[in-house]
Amino acid sequence: MFRSSEQRLFHEIVARHFAAPIRPLLAQAATGLGKTRAYLAAAAQAASHGQRIAIALPSWALIDQLLASEDLALTRGTLNIATFRPRRLCDNAAEYEAQAEAARSSHIMLCTAAAVLIDNAAQGAYCGAIERSIIFDEADQLPDAAALRADVETTPAELRDLNISAASAEAIAAAVVAHPRATTEQRAIARLVQEYAAEAPGYALAGRTDQGGIAVYHPRPGRMLKRISNLPSSIFISATLQLRGSFDAFRRAMAIQEISPLSTAIEPKRHGDLSFIYQPKAPDTEDWFTEVISSIATAPRPCLVLVPSHDLAERIGAAAGGRVRGRDEPLREAAAEAESQGLFIAAGAWAGLDTPTRWASLVIPRAPFPRLRVLEGEAVDHYLDSHAATVRRLGQGLGRVLRFPEARAKVIILDQRLVTHGLESCVPERFRPAWEEAKRAALSQGFDEGTRFEMTLSRAERDPALRKAALSHYGLRCTECGFVPQVSSQLDVHHLNPIAEGKRRTVLTDVTVLCANCHRLAHARLRAASSEGEAV
Repeated sequence: MFRSSEQRLFHEIVARHFAAPIRPLLAQAATGLGKTRAYLAAAAQAASHGQRIAIALPSWALIDQLLASEDLALTRGTLNIATFRPRRLCDNAAEYEAQAEAARSSHIMLCTAAAVLIDNAAQGAYCGAIERSIIFDEADQLPDAAALRADVETTPAELRDLNISAASAEAIAAAVVAHPRATTEQRAIARLVQEYAAEAPGYALAGRTDQGGIAVYHPRPGRMLKRISNLPSSIFISATLQLRGSFDAFRRAMAIQEISPLSTAIEPKRHGDLSFIYQPKAPDTEDWFTEVISSIATAPRPCLVLVPSHDLAERIGAAAGGRVRGRDEPLREAAAEAESQGLFIAAGAWAGLDTPTRWASLVIPRAPFPRLRVLEGEAVDHYLDSHAATVRRLGQGLGRVLRFPEARAKVIILDQRLVTHGLESCVPERFRPAWEEAKRAALSQGFDEGTRFEMTLSRAERDPALRKAALSHYGLRCTECGFVPQVSSQLDVHHLNPIAEGKRRTVLTDVTVLCANCHRLAHARLRAASSEGEAV
C-alpha cells in the first residue's frame, strides 16, 4: 500500500495523532511523497472506529482531483464518503439539501477551506465541519483562502457608477450608505469601513485604496481560524509548512499557540533529480526579458513556465509561443492542451497542478511576491508574512516537476532576488548541492546592482519591559532565521504593526523576536517589495 518508508512514516504519524490528539498536528512532507494516500488511510482507520472526519482543500478542482484518484478508491466500499458543495454548484434547492444531508451524515466529508471558514462563523450550522476532526490539505494556502473570504472592496469603477467622489474613506463610506442605488453588499462594506476606521480594532484595517476605492483588509486573515487552528484534533498538511526548518511563520499566520510533539517535516533521501541554472537578472529590465525568452527557447521539452501574473504570461507567450493559460481557464484543462505543444506558460500554477505530464524543465522568470495591499498610502501587509508566502510558492513551484519518484528536470531561475532577498530556502535539502553549484556559477558572472531602497526609522517611544517579556516568551532565538545569539543584545523585538504616532497598548502577539539582520530586512524589504509585488 505504501511505496516508501517515508510515506509509511507519514501515515503512522497522522494515525497516532488521530488515536490520541493533544495539540494541533503540523505535518510537512515533500511533494511526490504520497501524502494523500498516507493521510487518507489514517482517516479511514479513524472513521472506522467512530471518528467523524472532514478533509478540507483550497479548491473544488483539487477535491474533484481527489475524488478521481486511486488513493480515495482504497477507502471506498468500507466508509461513507461524501462532498459538501455550495448552493451555487447545485441545480436546485432540493439537490443542495440532499447532498448537504449526505455530507453531514458521512464518515468522511470533503469540503473546501472556505466552507470551514463559513461553518466557523456559523458555529457549525453550515456544514458541521468544525464538529469533526479536520484535515487541512495544502494548508499553506489557508491564509490566502481566509483573505478571499474576509477582505472586501468597493472599487473606483463602482463609486464612479454611483457618482461618488470624496477625499476620505469615511466620507466615501457615508455617501455609499446613503445612496439609493447602492447594493446591499456595497452598503455592508461601507458600514464596515465606517466601523473599523473609527474604532481600529487591530484585527482589521479599513480605508481608501491606492486606486481610489474603499476596502477592509485583515493583515493576518489566517487568524480568523484561530479557534479551529488550536483544536487538538486539527491537522495541517502541506509540502511547505516550514520556513528554514521552523514552523514559526505558519504558526504566527494562523495564531496557533502550541503544536503536537508529533509535528514533523519528512524529506525523502531520494525522490526525483533536479539540476539548476541561475541567471541573476533584475526583473522587468530589457536584459532580463531577453534572457527569459532565450532560456525558454533552449529549455528541454516539455517545459513549464511559472509566472506570478497573467499579464506577464501573455507577454512571454507573445514572444516565446507555446500554450498560455487563459485568465479564467481551469488549470488542468489548459495543462492538458499544452502537453502536445511542449511549452506551458501558466499564472497561478505554483500549487495544485497535478497532471500526467512529466516536465523536463521548469522556468521561473521572477519570484512570486504577493501584491502588497495599500490603504491610505501605507502598505498593510507584514514583511514576514509576504516573505514566507514567496518562499512557499517557490517551493510549491519546484514541486510541480517532482510529482514522480523518477522525475528528472532542469530548473532555470532568472530573478536575482532569490539570493538578494533570501529566498533560497525554497530549495529542498537534498538538492542544495546542485543549487549551490548553480549559484557559484552565477556569482562568477556578477549581479545587477543599483536599485535604491528607502527605510524609515520610527522614533516612537518603546517600553523596555516589553523587550524583556518578549525575549522570555519567544526565547533567545530569531523567529525568522533561527539564529541563536551569544548574547541577548544580538536580538531585537520587532513590532508586527509599526508603532503609530501617539500612545497605544502593545501585547506579546503584536511583536516577534528577530536578529538584527532579519529586523533590518523586515523594514527595508516591505518598502522595496511594494513596487515589485504581483498577484494573480
